[in-house]
Amino acid sequence: MSRLWSILNSLLSWVGRIRIPIPRWRKTDVLVGDPSALDALGSTRWKDFTTAERLFDVWAPLPGSVWEPFHCATLFAALDRIPPQRLGPLPEAAVPPWLRGELPAPSWLDRDTWLIVDSPPVLSIAVAAQVASLRLAQPVCTFDNWPNPLGLVRPERALAALLHFAPWLEHARRGWTADLPPMWVCDGERLGWAPGRPGQFDNRYFLDDSILPGPAVLMHAGIRKLVYATLGSVESPPSKIVGDQAVGPAPAPEVQSGLKVSPDLTAYLAELRRAGIEVQGLALGSLDRWRLGPVPLILDTKPRDQVNRGSFFRSSAGGFGAPIPEPSSSSG
Repeated sequence: MSRLWSILNSLLSWVGRIRIPIPRWRKTDVLVGDPSALDALGSTRWKDFTTAERLFDVWAPLPGSVWEPFHCATLFAALDRIPPQRLGPLPEAAVPPWLRGELPAPSWLDRDTWLIVDSPPVLSIAVAAQVASLRLAQPVCTFDNWPNPLGLVRPERALAALLHFAPWLEHARRGWTADLPPMWVCDGERLGWAPGRPGQFDNRYFLDDSILPGPAVLMHAGIRKLVYATLGSVESPPSKIVGDQAVGPAPAPEVQSGLKVSPDLTAYLAELRRAGIEVQGLALGSLDRWRLGPVPLILDTKPRDQVNRGSFFRSSAGGFGAPIPEPSSSSG
């Protein structure tokens, strides 16, 4: 058993013991991916990663890396609550077409750059797998909720994508070094779209301080630039692509206003910028945008936490996810 998984698994168990347990869903209710599908290597080797520890480890930064403590265990732990016959990888057809081949190595991803991929989970995980296979960054997963058939968000899609690319990651990580820069892998749908109704399972979540390193940690590790990659568009004519390189004038700072930062990260990114870390944005969605690279990211001049953190349901087992209770009645 890996050292980090042992520590985090013990912590999750301890948290579960000291809080009132929540009702668990029936194991047969959650379906992850397609049990008959093949993985990213066109094989069934994904079956070697259907335990929480194995999948957690293959997607983790290297042992001893400064980023190791930020790798989140919650969603991986859910894997051991799902019967094997209900588990499978994401079908290849669900991977965005521009990410099915080998992604060109980006010239903008340096050793001093922290990449945050914050988009729908399949896209985030596919991008992360590509970058990790290029041995340009090591992933840190931030999936902090539990799947449930009545869930407001669907983290089982993230689990299916993690299984799909797991054998690929096992091969890629053989060439990693502990000093590789970090790459945060995020579910851009984590905040959900509505608070839900009684009887549903509220597994929305936000990224809290346990997952987000402070400016001092980043700068001590040599990070000087952050690239926030998300769905969106830059509002300027694309530069001409010659080979794998973009030529032409660099986009002006104001042209990337189509990029939207997740509300739980606006104040955090502004804090990093004030601390002297350069903050840029990258529009995901096509190979051309990937090649063009990031541009300066516009942030609120007066950023504030735009998320009501009290409206989220923490789980008794750690992370986020609990049934929404019926409203209490009171007499006047």
